[in-house]
Amino acid sequence: MNYEEALEYIHQLNEKGVSLGLERIWQLLELLGHPEQSLRCIHVAGTNGKGSVCAFLDSALQQAGLRVGRYISPTLYDYRERIQVNGVYIAPDALAQLLTTIKQACQQLEQQGQERPTVFEVETALAFLYFQQMQCDYVLLEVGMGGRLDSTNVIAKPVLSVITSISLDHTRMLGTTLAAIAEEKGGIIKAGCPVVLGVQPTEALSVLQAQCARCQVTPVLVEADKLKTEQWSEQGQCFSYGRWEHVVIGLLGDYQRLNAAIALETLQVLQQQGVALTDDHIRQGLKLARWSGRFEMIGTKPLFIVDGAHNPAGAQALAHTLQQHFSGRRIWLLMGVFADKDYRQIGEIMSGCSDCVFCFQPDHQRGLASDVLAAAMAPYFSVAMDVHTAEQAVQQAMSQAKADDVIVSFGSLSIIKAVRDALTNREVPHETN
Repeated sequence: MNYEEALEYIHQLNEKGVSLGLERIWQLLELLGHPEQSLRCIHVAGTNGKGSVCAFLDSALQQAGLRVGRYISPTLYDYRERIQVNGVYIAPDALAQLLTTIKQACQQLEQQGQERPTVFEVETALAFLYFQQMQCDYVLLEVGMGGRLDSTNVIAKPVLSVITSISLDHTRMLGTTLAAIAEEKGGIIKAGCPVVLGVQPTEALSVLQAQCARCQVTPVLVEADKLKTEQWSEQGQCFSYGRWEHVVIGLLGDYQRLNAAIALETLQVLQQQGVALTDDHIRQGLKLARWSGRFEMIGTKPLFIVDGAHNPAGAQALAHTLQQHFSGRRIWLLMGVFADKDYRQIGEIMSGCSDCVFCFQPDHQRGLASDVLAAAMAPYFSVAMDVHTAEQAVQQAMSQAKADDVIVSFGSLSIIKAVRDALTNREVPHETN
């Protein structure tokens, strides 16, 4: 297959949707020679913060001169984002070549009467093959959904496991309580493998600690009371955490301080394992880390922020940052969500920041119709306007906002490219970073 044919093959697989389980991915990897067994993986699960934590870890490990593979989902701008080494996306030719090999293995499984692997299982196998080919020193392996039955959990012995904050999301697949979701995410914990746990609700923490006890592992706990905020500006923020004084990060959401603390604890474990990773590497890595779509400023005058908040916990984190730093400024909200999300609660939380929301439908098969969203938002906002598309939402907000106002787009990571494109392509001049 060439690159275009490879993408079409992925599109066909995607029609099957999500189906959790490890049997299909295991059979596929068996035919491919188990490339995952040669990799040193840092396995990261959690409801919110996985990508940000991996961004910090990736940057710090690169500062130490290491070759770092990173497996990401979902992506924002390019399909190839999901598989990268030292920040460079997998090349189209490499993707097509490896996917041709995987397609042949999938056909062999079907000829044997086995079930065809899902798109995420194929992508995970593709990542493993590529990271093996690129001889990565470490692989940052981000769980797709849950953990216990996620296809990334074929890793038998990770270098360490990390679980970021847990909250209610994907409840139809993972369970309707924090304890049930924690049980699924805690499934990545393995006997004898170090574990770092982000700050958790009590109900989730007790489940994770019990899982650690069963695996005879003492987890490293991130402690919120060790975190001291020192400075915040539109260029970055500074904090101290335990022995780490005056740490500077470029990521702006208040929640990023706790994500950085998770990264610090994780990197300290690697130091204890003998990795040639100095404190200077860690500080510089955290300072230089970038992660699109997480309280990211993409325009000025008016200030334009995009954030992927797509569940109530994410909305609370976004609302907290806005209320902390922009309480005296007029805020305009742009909202596009998936139909299977708790969009009413998300909207109710965000209504504490503004009295106006422009509602649009994401260009995605799971996107909620804009008129349905506007009707659902009406009880929470003085103005809940159905503007149909991301482009129209940007046009409406930019035409009404003053230079010192703040525009915030949120609801799904999938909308960020459309919003950024709409802002960039506006005929009316504006300032962008």
